[in-house]
Amino acid sequence: MTVQPLPEPKCTVCGTAVTLDAARCPSCGLSRPAATGSHVLARGWVWALALVLIVGWALALVVVAGAR
Repeated sequence: MTVQPLPEPKCTVCGTAVTLDAARCPSCGLSRPAATGSHVLARGWVWALALVLIVGWALALVVVAGAR
């Protein structure tokens, strides 16, 4: 089994090659949060957003059901 080299990371905006540990693109200055170790969408925030949407939907359902 041969090991495939990892593709060279590129900026998602301008396509310039960037290093793995670069916090910003050297060409356009786009921030790269994954390079600094931060999680853009952590699991806790996804679950909290889902909970807020479900609670909002349930409240709207109660209001509509009560209006009938």
